[in-house]
Amino acid sequence: MKLGWLLVGTVVAAVGCARPECSPVDYRSAECRRQAALALSSGTGAEGVQVSFDGVTGHVGQRNGQLVARVATLGSFALSVRRAPGGPKVASLQVHNVHPLVPALPGELRRRGLVRELLLPLPDAGVRIEGELPAEACSAGMWLAAVGDVQTGTVVFEGLLEALHGEARAAEAAGVPLMGLLLLGDLSEDGSPQELQRVAELLQGSPVPVAVTPGNHDVYSRAQPVFTEIFGPGSYAFDVCDTRLVMLDSGSADLAPSVQARLQGWLANAPQHLIAGTHIPPYAADTANGFRREDQAHHLLAELAAHQADLLLAGHIHARMEMTGGPVEQVVVGTAGGSQGQRDPDFGWLRLQLGARLERCFVSLPASGSPGVGEGKLPPDC
Repeated sequence: MKLGWLLVGTVVAAVGCARPECSPVDYRSAECRRQAALALSSGTGAEGVQVSFDGVTGHVGQRNGQLVARVATLGSFALSVRRAPGGPKVASLQVHNVHPLVPALPGELRRRGLVRELLLPLPDAGVRIEGELPAEACSAGMWLAAVGDVQTGTVVFEGLLEALHGEARAAEAAGVPLMGLLLLGDLSEDGSPQELQRVAELLQGSPVPVAVTPGNHDVYSRAQPVFTEIFGPGSYAFDVCDTRLVMLDSGSADLAPSVQARLQGWLANAPQHLIAGTHIPPYAADTANGFRREDQAHHLLAELAAHQADLLLAGHIHARMEMTGGPVEQVVVGTAGGSQGQRDPDFGWLRLQLGARLERCFVSLPASGSPGVGEGKLPPDC
């Protein structure tokens, strides 16, 4: 079954870059991808139903004739549904990537995993849908899982998602929910629609919603914003429980100028914890494996330090390792299935336990159990 997202109605004409930074349009540019994500955060279906996310926090598309809104964040979200003049008074809508703990949405007919199917009466003023985690869901804290670099290792990644169900049960046994998976880029090898759609299909088996940002292998297409059309925005910020999460598209080894300008606002006034996720780590002095613009790397690290960020997560390097002693602690966890060039590879995810304080450890896939291959200090095994 083809799982790709089709652009919806007026969105087709809207996707493009009017900004000087991406004229002519080239979706290998982070700024062009940002502008495409802005356009795709709203859309109009064939029957005249208009769906819009608050901010660039989701993606509106169509699959098999069904209007679909994919939430990019974990936990809470908000979107508006209206009808164009002469449009239908009832709308059928699927909302994807919704946490099971979010209560029933307006017009909800049924749930299938992370998918909510809605049948909405549409008054002239439209309908606003707000998905909120119940307050008690976060009262004792939460867990998050984080990992990057699937690439050609989709079989390993499928096993990782299956094992994540056990992580959800372990979190529940500890008295806290597993709130989501942070997927830190390089979901594919060549950035083709087929590869990215395959990962989107696998993510349907996740027990929790997934927040995604692209890697360099996901953004090879000049003519089509493939990643954005399937997964939505690569740069966005949101709160879940007592934690601010800031996902940053570094697939082109830099940040979009419009995203860099928003950093301070995204990082300011965070609740108890502040975590940033990117694909390429912002090594200010090592552009072979880091940002191609050292000024942006310095700026990002300086802003994270100024706002007392707890942690910066990254992938790109197919290993797990910690970097301490800099302006902010960094953990690389590129262990989602990509080739590591090792006889005994180290696959798994980073567990983040968030409550009064942040604790972290590495969960190896059951078949692995091998030592880490990264240089420097490794996150401890759980």
